[in-house]
Amino acid sequence: MKTPLTLTLVMAIAILIPGFAGATSLSGKGSAPDQSSNPPPQPPPLTKRGVVKNYVKSCGKKPAKEANCDKLRKDVVEIVKDSLHTLGSSAKRAYVPTLVKYFKSDEAVLRIAAADALGMIGPQDQEADALAIPANDPVPDVRAAVRQAMSRGKGPALTLLGQRVGLGYKTGSAPEIPPDAGKFGMPVAPESTYLFYASDATVGRLSYVAKGGDPTAFFKGKAKKGPFPLEEFKDKYRYQFQDEDEAMNRARETEGKEIEKVQPPDPSNLQAYTEFMQKIASVGAKQGSRMYLDSYEPKLFGTPTVYVLEERQIGKRSYPTRYAVVYQELALKRPGYRLSWMTVPDEAIKAAQAISLAQEKEDIANQVESEAIKKKQAELDSLTKKKDAAEKKQFKKGQEDLEKELGF
Repeated sequence: MKTPLTLTLVMAIAILIPGFAGATSLSGKGSAPDQSSNPPPQPPPLTKRGVVKNYVKSCGKKPAKEANCDKLRKDVVEIVKDSLHTLGSSAKRAYVPTLVKYFKSDEAVLRIAAADALGMIGPQDQEADALAIPANDPVPDVRAAVRQAMSRGKGPALTLLGQRVGLGYKTGSAPEIPPDAGKFGMPVAPESTYLFYASDATVGRLSYVAKGGDPTAFFKGKAKKGPFPLEEFKDKYRYQFQDEDEAMNRARETEGKEIEKVQPPDPSNLQAYTEFMQKIASVGAKQGSRMYLDSYEPKLFGTPTVYVLEERQIGKRSYPTRYAVVYQELALKRPGYRLSWMTVPDEAIKAAQAISLAQEKEDIANQVESEAIKKKQAELDSLTKKKDAAEKKQFKKGQEDLEKELGF
């Protein structure tokens, strides 16, 4: 839950701007004199303390756009941001609790500033739980600032959390909105929190942490097949996943060729040029995102279990088109799960089958041949053992007969 700017100021303003609490006027020097008989002189520029006090007094409970409040709000945010950076540059851990409170601010700029300041001080393991919340902030730039702060910290818990939240490739100051999993035919367990940094609907992957308990029973009740240990699941459907990868690679190549035909916009048009470059980058980013999200390191996820929610026949194979991977979020100390579904069209899958079907046929032939060779080798080993045993028996008998003849 975000904290309004006015309340955020009250929480720590005495630390950020010393002397503010005792101010009784804009200048902080007592009440203003009565100037009813003379025209008021031009007031001097407000001090930082005066700007903050003026905002709290005049705009604290009013809409940001009313009167001069929008400008005052921006001025106050800038003042508090500079003050947070000042606290960080002190490198004093005594300010860490104050900085952590600003992760609840409704101003993304201040959440970023708090992360930057905490990075200057250097977070430790005791801040890991507090950092886990802004690490999943809806605003990509806030998440990036928190990741940067964690990279400057020390401690195994902080390192594990940093590895879990990943590298991150999204940027922007606009808050993201969690997608509706229901639109993709995917069920969400009760009391689940969406993980922005571990989800990408464009490649069919949405991740959640479960707050209400283990989601195993929820998905077990909806599964058509399973549960499967993750490695068994991957092996069982290895050709199906190969078809999906091939279909995605072909789509990426086609998209790349189409982009090559487009004339790049003039670099002087910064917005158009940036959008064009982002489109080029997104072509390869999808595949990388899917590979990253499908990697389940044991130190982060324990031993994942897969529940197949839907399986469909496409061409000559049956595919797990929707499934849930349930695991332990070891960095977050809670159960978690990832909803996964196929994003490529059936026709693309059918087109990719030609390669894998031939490979599967060859693999089966090789397996049959390998098993035949193993069987022959086993038979040969058995005959050799029998022969060795017979020779040993004959040798022993001959030895005994010789001993009898010699009178031993």
